[in-house]
Amino acid sequence: MKIIRPILNDTGLTLVELMIVLVLSLLLMAAVYLTYQLQHASGQSQTQVVATQQDLRAAMDIISIDIMNSGANPDYSVTKLELQGITNTSGAASLELVMDLNDNGTTNGASDIGEDVIYSLQGTSLTRTCVNPVVGNITQPVANNVTQLAFTYLDSQYTPIVPAGTLTNTQAQSVKFIQVAITKNSDQVDPQTHKPVTRHLQRTVCRRNG
Repeated sequence: MKIIRPILNDTGLTLVELMIVLVLSLLLMAAVYLTYQLQHASGQSQTQVVATQQDLRAAMDIISIDIMNSGANPDYSVTKLELQGITNTSGAASLELVMDLNDNGTTNGASDIGEDVIYSLQGTSLTRTCVNPVVGNITQPVANNVTQLAFTYLDSQYTPIVPAGTLTNTQAQSVKFIQVAITKNSDQVDPQTHKPVTRHLQRTVCRRNG
């Protein structure tokens, strides 16, 4: 009869084998960590892009609404430049709109005070200033970290109207479309490039009383 003896091996792992296991475990953990870091940085980058684009769209929507509503006045018998909605103080980097006239067709009468709205770039802040003869000027930021604000004025044939500093009365009256261009940096730097995310938005708006 053959006697089968169990093989007993109580030597365990050698030091070399243990070190190999530890090195492989460290490599695996490092790969998982690097993958997580890349995914996290990519997610933050996309968040910055989305936030910047949303800020641009919101600012553009506000400007577009004011452009389309400028010159709103029930008294169309008044023949003044302000009824056109855009004043001759507008330039390539700023825009002044007449939002409302008072009853007698002036901007500083005693009743139904009219209001002007001015868009300009103050440093890196795109601001909207409401000019009211009664309460004074009220300036509010529309978007921050703006690096460029440009207005291009077009006539009914889409021909650019180039102001010499500011528009003349004749130029202001012939403006039919206003092309608005805004360039904005993100509020935080991109974790991958360590630079702000830059986005540009351009829109052509038809004036209500053009």
